[in-house]
Amino acid sequence: MANQRVSNTALGAAICRLIEQYQPENTRLFHDSMVKDLVGTPIRALMQFKSMRNLTIQQMDVITPGIYGVQISRTRFIDDAVRDALSQGIEQVVILGAGLDTRPYRLTGMEHTRVFEVDLPSVQEDKKKKLHKHFGRLPEQVTFLPIDFDTQSLEAVFSGTPFDPASPAIFVWEGVTQYLSEEAIHRTLAFVGTSAPGSILVLTYVLKSFIERRSDIPGTKKMMDMMAKRGSPWLFGLEPSSVASYLAPFHLRLTADVGSTEHQTRYFKSVRRELVVSEVERIAQATVIRP
Repeated sequence: MANQRVSNTALGAAICRLIEQYQPENTRLFHDSMVKDLVGTPIRALMQFKSMRNLTIQQMDVITPGIYGVQISRTRFIDDAVRDALSQGIEQVVILGAGLDTRPYRLTGMEHTRVFEVDLPSVQEDKKKKLHKHFGRLPEQVTFLPIDFDTQSLEAVFSGTPFDPASPAIFVWEGVTQYLSEEAIHRTLAFVGTSAPGSILVLTYVLKSFIERRSDIPGTKKMMDMMAKRGSPWLFGLEPSSVASYLAPFHLRLTADVGSTEHQTRYFKSVRRELVVSEVERIAQATVIRP
């Protein structure tokens, strides 16, 4: 059941990326021609119809407005962060809770980068089948590492792999932290913090006030009740004012913390695109430092 819940959340994020591909090219936030091959034929067929795309967005936003907006904004932000890391000479990319992430197969330069996709075994097996069908083989630069974040440590999972702890890496942790216990969060941050100085972590987080049901953001109670009913309760959150101090003990220095306001300014206002972006989720970026 847990595996199915994770698979469903990964699919939801992928559907948002697929819908975005129908946006006019001059206002589209990113290009992901591969996502259609990962969501499955029925969904791919349905999303060809504008009415179904609009209905899907409406269904996402009916509880908490702006869920679609925040999903595609975070994809663009993290795409840019990975590109920047590669341009700085970072040669290792670790995708934590990779789900149906397509960055290793669509971002320029990733074909020459050592990539590690970390996720539940069942999610990975399904994805590998789809990748094999798409490419005729599994991409050689990608290492798939199975993990259950709640019970296993990254230190154990990465033991004996090609990952080089002496070489900087960028760690992508997108749409995952809210589902984990704080103990699992600490284990993961501890591993990232032991990586080479200059390594980068990009993570998304849900506001703690939302998790604790004291937020004035519309739909707080409905969203939390819905996720719990689906068997995927949101457990962990942070507040922007505490992110830097939360990361500091793990040798991580906060370099960016962005949300709805920044997304609107960077991605939508300049192209006169009107789209609600939820304030529920934010993105933090940090760099590994040594005292």
